[in-house]
Amino acid sequence: MPRSLETTLIKKIADAFSSGKLYTPKTDSERQGLKRRVLKGTVATPYKGLYALTEQWLDMEKPQQYKMIIKTLAELYPNWVFCSFSAAVLHGLEVPFTEMNLIHIAATCSRRTNDLVYHHMKIDSPENVDGVKCDSIDGTVLECVRKSDFRYALAVADSSLRLLRRNAKEMIERIETKCKGRHGIAYVKEVFGHANSRAENGGESYARAVMIENGVMLPKLQVEHYDPVTRTKYRDDFEWELKTGNVAGELDGSKKYTLIAKNRGATIEQVLLEERQRESRLRNQGLKFARFTFDQIRQVSSFIDILDSCGIPRIGINPRAPKPPAKRREIASRTYKRKSQRQR
Repeated sequence: MPRSLETTLIKKIADAFSSGKLYTPKTDSERQGLKRRVLKGTVATPYKGLYALTEQWLDMEKPQQYKMIIKTLAELYPNWVFCSFSAAVLHGLEVPFTEMNLIHIAATCSRRTNDLVYHHMKIDSPENVDGVKCDSIDGTVLECVRKSDFRYALAVADSSLRLLRRNAKEMIERIETKCKGRHGIAYVKEVFGHANSRAENGGESYARAVMIENGVMLPKLQVEHYDPVTRTKYRDDFEWELKTGNVAGELDGSKKYTLIAKNRGATIEQVLLEERQRESRLRNQGLKFARFTFDQIRQVSSFIDILDSCGIPRIGINPRAPKPPAKRREIASRTYKRKSQRQR
């Protein structure tokens, strides 16, 4: 392809990206040119037949990437109605990154072809979110919660309360009214019995679900402390009020601080310095700290050991922790098993 045409093609890709979409080649010449650039690494193909400049694509967070794929597909296939986890991301709900590798649409029968999952469901009145037709937020919450294990289901429930500014009782009543007769409502009600709108992200929700499953004393969320020295209010992720003194829980991770730095336009070093100062101010007020990463939470035993070492009370395994419908548990078990085999 002549250099002038390649320059024009790159501009088309950049223009599509600026409008929030991936580029779809129009001619065989463009397709061949894009394939060569994919091999060179300058162009990425996140979904079959869709392209973006690699540097721009990698600079986006996973939910942003997923939304861009959906918006592009919605333009190519205007009759599609997105549902399940695809609709959840459009609505702004917390969705695990592992669920953002597939596209979910409503259809007359259930099947899967490559990265596309067809769900047998009828959506009479789809909502329009950012120009994309999708299931209502109530139907989406029901679908995602009932199809998720408790730890991920709680993240969806927490984020729905936070997003809609409702309490759990109100959300359950809405789902019962608008989704009457759909399978899994009993499990959804159980999950919402533990939901809390003060959880700020899916990692915090996941951590709380592990606490519930293991009978750990539940903390307060996002407790504010005023520092008279800096005249600033600081918050901790979790806080346990104990007779021996309060313990603050903090979910750590390099990605957390990288994202904060990016949003503030600061360096990671500046963000880490601010975090150390914040912890120092809170320690001056008598708080102890329990710090843990998401990997430690997923390992469970490491997370529980950290809480035990800080004196957080435990009553043992909680028999009342919600369990998803049996069919979903079997599917999840098989899926995780295949994934672990592939990794080996």
